Amino acid sequence: MRAKYLLYSFISLLLFATSCKKDDKEEPPFPLKDDLPEFYLAAASVDWGTLLPEYKMIANNSSQISLPQDLDFNPSQKNQLWVVNKGTENTGSSSVTFTDPGEASQTSKYIKDGNSWHFMSLTSALAFSPNGNWATSPNVLDANHGGGRYTGPALWSSDFSIYGIIGNPPTQLKNGSHLDMVHQSPYCMGIASEKDNIFWVFDGYYNNIIRYDFAADHGPGNDYHDDAKLRRYNEVTVKRDPNVPSHLILDKDRKWLYIVDGGNKRILRMDITTGSVSSSLPPVNEKVAEYSKMSGVTWEIFYDQGLNKPCGIEINSNRLFVSDYETGEIICLDVNTKKELARINTGTKGIMGLKIYNNRLWYVNAIDNTLMQVVPR
Repeated sequence: MRAKYLLYSFISLLLFATSCKKDDKEEPPFPLKDDLPEFYLAAASVDWGTLLPEYKMIANNSSQISLPQDLDFNPSQKNQLWVVNKGTENTGSSSVTFTDPGEASQTSKYIKDGNSWHFMSLTSALAFSPNGNWATSPNVLDANHGGGRYTGPALWSSDFSIYGIIGNPPTQLKNGSHLDMVHQSPYCMGIASEKDNIFWVFDGYYNNIIRYDFAADHGPGNDYHDDAKLRRYNEVTVKRDPNVPSHLILDKDRKWLYIVDGGNKRILRMDITTGSVSSSLPPVNEKVAEYSKMSGVTWEIFYDQGLNKPCGIEINSNRLFVSDYETGEIICLDVNTKKELARINTGTKGIMGLKIYNNRLWYVNAIDNTLMQVVPR
């Protein structure tokens, strides 16, 4: 036993000594993690895969879940889970917020913004920032529905006295309850939070990744966009699957952005600390504070084996999880070795977004109209 302890200590010390960023700056060591996926219980006597998890339904269309695309937990509120419904291009999307999901005290709240027709048109994904604001990505060419290309991510408040209340119905002074919107990315297929009001977006029209900094929001229902800062990473090429979102997740410790490249059936990752401004770009639809082209970014194909229609993505420690809409599978990958650790089959097609909360895996299914939890046993 003492020999095992000394070996573990030596390996940890070695990792600490050799751990450094790509820019040669020292970074904190990442401790050795158990590579047991959250599919299974951490019991040494149980062989992986011999005891499959339970797929527990938390909610369905009786809670007004309809064509759910994504989910996320509000980090500013305990046990508060948000699901976004796709809706239609003519009506816009909606959301359902669950308090204490999976518990006896579970409640739900359905909300449709006063101008979801524009600001939440065919939503493909949502992402929360630590400040309690959240953003959505619209899978539509023109949020004005007039044949143009006036589309991009929108920023929202999680305050129920604002979201869905202000600007409902919309007026010339208060156009819905959105906090901000910038219109430089038609066919947004996924979105991930970095911090505050900064988000990374899968741009399905220009086939690359773009960083949106909304800066200070313009207030509920207003329309000032001039302070926004945009940086486009043309080198990170992606392809849109028109019918299935391509979700993103940021590993905030290691600064890797993981990208579901759905049209190419693969997972990419890019180092968000790399790249520099190489030129300015002309904004198409509105004035912004910065619109830059980035060059010299470090990125790579992370995984491209056995994926049919990859969609959802989530990270927990050294484990990356990917859902496959076509097969109903959830695949667990090791972020260090890039190898598959395990995969489970939920038994039904249609899995969209994934999320881990309290070391439990949650997902939504757009065919069954359900919110589900993976329960190890």
